[in-house]
Amino acid sequence: MEIGLRILALIIDVAVCFGTLPLVMGATGWLMSKLGGFALLLLPFWFVLFFVWPFLYLAIPTGIWGKTLGKLLCRLTVTDFYGRSPGILRALGREVLKCLAIGSGIGAMLTLFQIIYQGGTWYDQLCGTSVGFNPYVRLTQTQKNFRKHMNNS
Repeated sequence: MEIGLRILALIIDVAVCFGTLPLVMGATGWLMSKLGGFALLLLPFWFVLFFVWPFLYLAIPTGIWGKTLGKLLCRLTVTDFYGRSPGILRALGREVLKCLAIGSGIGAMLTLFQIIYQGGTWYDQLCGTSVGFNPYVRLTQTQKNFRKHMNNS
């Protein structure tokens, strides 16, 4: 079950991350038409947009809260081996290694094999993180009482 959720979370994150690019590209095109000759000043912005933004989008929420939007919707949480949020630098290293693994065909197959047979990936092992599934997130007191009542009967 976790392999499907991890892939779904990755698809959601990639869609959110790169789905914002057409909006920014349209705004930048409008700005370039207004600026005229100063359009070359926007080249560093394009570099940041295409190469740095995906890592920032994936690493900062993962480092602070342990989840991105895709992981939140799929109820997955990234933690270090002590059960805490991994921190921004550890999450950044994890995301860079994950992009390298998925970007190469052999790395993607190796990652898929490791998730299926070992329950973790090599980039999680290198960065000291693990991905866990939280089936019950933020239950109300009534829901907790109902589950306790159902387990006792």
